[in-house]
Amino acid sequence: MMNCHLRRPCHINALPVEILSYIFMLATHSTSSSISDFSRRYEVPFSHDSVTMPTVLASVHRHWRNIALSTSTLWSSLVMSLDQVVRVKAGLNASGQHTYTAFLDVQRLAAHIARSRNSPVDILIDTRDPDWDFEDNGEECPNYGATSSPFTTLIPQILDLLFPQMYRWRSLTILSDTWAPLRVALECLSVPTVTNGSGAPRLETLILMRCNEFLGHSDTFIPHSQPIINGIPFVALMGDPHQAPAQYKPLPKLRNITLVGVHLNWADFSRYTLGAAFDQPLSGALNCIQSLELSQHCREVRPTCDEFSRILKACPFLRRLAIRVSGPTFDKSVRPSDHPVSLPLLEELHIGYTSVDDAALLLSEINAPNLVTLAIEDANHIASLDDEDAGPLLTYCATGLFDLCDILAETSSNLAIKPPFPQLERLSLDSVNACISPFTLLMATLPKLRDLSLRRTPNALTALLPIQMPFVDACTHTIPCPGLESIEIFCAEKQTKHVLDFVLGEREQNGAARVPAVDMHLDACSMDVEEDIGEFQIVEGDVAGMQPRYREWELDEEDPFAPGGVFNDPEFDEAYHLVS
Repeated sequence: MMNCHLRRPCHINALPVEILSYIFMLATHSTSSSISDFSRRYEVPFSHDSVTMPTVLASVHRHWRNIALSTSTLWSSLVMSLDQVVRVKAGLNASGQHTYTAFLDVQRLAAHIARSRNSPVDILIDTRDPDWDFEDNGEECPNYGATSSPFTTLIPQILDLLFPQMYRWRSLTILSDTWAPLRVALECLSVPTVTNGSGAPRLETLILMRCNEFLGHSDTFIPHSQPIINGIPFVALMGDPHQAPAQYKPLPKLRNITLVGVHLNWADFSRYTLGAAFDQPLSGALNCIQSLELSQHCREVRPTCDEFSRILKACPFLRRLAIRVSGPTFDKSVRPSDHPVSLPLLEELHIGYTSVDDAALLLSEINAPNLVTLAIEDANHIASLDDEDAGPLLTYCATGLFDLCDILAETSSNLAIKPPFPQLERLSLDSVNACISPFTLLMATLPKLRDLSLRRTPNALTALLPIQMPFVDACTHTIPCPGLESIEIFCAEKQTKHVLDFVLGEREQNGAARVPAVDMHLDACSMDVEEDIGEFQIVEGDVAGMQPRYREWELDEEDPFAPGGVFNDPEFDEAYHLVS
């Protein structure tokens, strides 16, 4: 007797084509993290694995292939990386050694361009090398010798393939470990180009990153031989090259700009790339830059005070601003600005400072009364011997003034002290060091604060204790941050739990509401698995970014601070002009 096996239909194939197509879209264009998570800022807009997903889906069977090929938005991620660089032997040199030549495998890129048809596309050019060892090896030479990265000479070829599709660019991201590929890309983007349509009218996001945080701490730009790129920044994206420069229209849909380790002609950047914002009416808020990040610029190439002010004025409807190891360096004689740039829509501000005075003066250039999220970080080099006293910066954030003498003068004159950020709801402090008084002053002026995040920031926690205000009954105490809903502490020591327990107990005894969410991330050395951790959630710091800043080393382990150690490498310091 013959057994008959009936083929049962796959239930997923019974779904309507529109739903199955949407499922394919979710599988392909899933992002790895939120763009607002600053600690994960170097993650690419989309993963390389997701880029290959359309081909995988189209290879299952005919029905899925037909759906995949008919869904143009499925193929809208265009990625070029080192995986597409092929090296082949070209023969022997005079010394008898093999020489290699590199060429670009554009098969997948061409397929995605064709199959995406007229859909907006997101472009990622990732030249980062996982095996890069921070050595120069001649790669930064202006003439691009034989040791140059393959991508240095292939960047023009990649852009030549992408320029005809410029009218449908939605985002452009270029990542590199070194300067040479970025310099070539900037040169190509600074030359007027005739393309289909008028420039890149759909471009919303522009990200250029030199992913090397050591160089931002140098006084001079490396490599020394590389001048500022000539030409109008990104003029290739702006339309008809036969028009006069004054007639160039900034990109109409551009909302997000991130420049990490990449400097421009800042005057032309504010005038042309951001130029339309100067004359924008209030109704044009949606047609201006809404997110701007300037990070990791050595002092030689940072914008001046006037250039920085012009950049901010060109973005009057900014919602997110990040300045980390960048921004102007102020002269010691400079006083706080009497005419700060008004940014009424600014909601999120991240300041990573190497100089407290510069950071405080930078904040004085900004009028952001509706700021909701503020992140302050001491971004000095990890091997720096001295801790910056953040007292003046914290004092300014609390009062709009720079020191206690100014505050006393204002109080004696019966002038009301106006905190610059009265609407602040979320505060993050990373490695911010100061005595208790500035922290206490800051917490006392944040009545709407709901979320507090601390990392390696002593004295901030005790500033939440109830305080007795001047000229008030001794039995009456004021609760700082009365609306606090969450406290998150990273890289905490074991005794931090006891301090937190005491602070929260004192607050509740004086009438404050219980803080419902309290998380502590202890480093592994401070965690005692048998200790009673109470009602708080304590997480071992065994994930990236939560290791203790300093630790003791074993006798047979190399001393990291000895000559040649991790934090005292003369050759490395000499190469990057850092103070060991």
